[in-house]
Amino acid sequence: MNELTKRALSLANQGFQVFPLAANSKRPITPNGYKAASNDPAEIGEWFDNQQAHNMGLRLDTKQIVVIDIDHHQQGNGIDVIKQWQRQGMQLVPDYVEQTPHAGLHYFFSSQTTLADKVIVPNVELKTKQIIIAPSQIDGKGYRPIKGHGLTHLSPLPAWLMNKLAGKSNANNRRQHRLYKSWTGQLLDELVTGTEQGQRNIYLTSLLGKLLHTGCDGETAYSLLIFANEHLTPPLPDDEVNTIFKSILKRDMSK
Repeated sequence: MNELTKRALSLANQGFQVFPLAANSKRPITPNGYKAASNDPAEIGEWFDNQQAHNMGLRLDTKQIVVIDIDHHQQGNGIDVIKQWQRQGMQLVPDYVEQTPHAGLHYFFSSQTTLADKVIVPNVELKTKQIIIAPSQIDGKGYRPIKGHGLTHLSPLPAWLMNKLAGKSNANNRRQHRLYKSWTGQLLDELVTGTEQGQRNIYLTSLLGKLLHTGCDGETAYSLLIFANEHLTPPLPDDEVNTIFKSILKRDMSK
């Protein structure tokens, strides 16, 4: 029995539901994505106890878990944001933390309040439905626990962050009532809203055209396209997203 299967069964025994992701990716291979997550040992064995090198996702919403996803890459460092919050007296002290393959962090918390996925600030996101977990691997590097011993006893999401999320949402609602939403605002809404499974190619193609129409760099448009795809259920395979990008970029350059 491989390491992935052992952890999946251990989580299942504690009542957590997991689901398979394609090897070296965050893309679910189940038709309904994270909604097909299971804690059935037989199903888990079929998914993970094989030679497919699948990654593993954890369903969050059924166990009232939320994750603060802190990115660390060339486009920005969410860890600096967390440090700034700490200097301002806003502490994030999770009982369980995993490090991502590219030096980001996943802070696991419990929440009795139903929340939605949200970009809190650039490079710091709230995940409420699903998350990739250890010992999954991307580009040969693994997700790994760096604090705590499991998911059974998690500290609650801090009240200050709950207030921050609620205050930001309320402010946005009031602003939208007072002002006409700009074209850019509509585009940003479209970026995070997503679409149904049968419309993914059309949605991403249209979205990319609008992003390039803003005049942003191709690299910026590609990063946003990847962001939008990762928030679809399920996302398109990486090669299909790359085909869309190359096709639209080539078309725009020929005009």
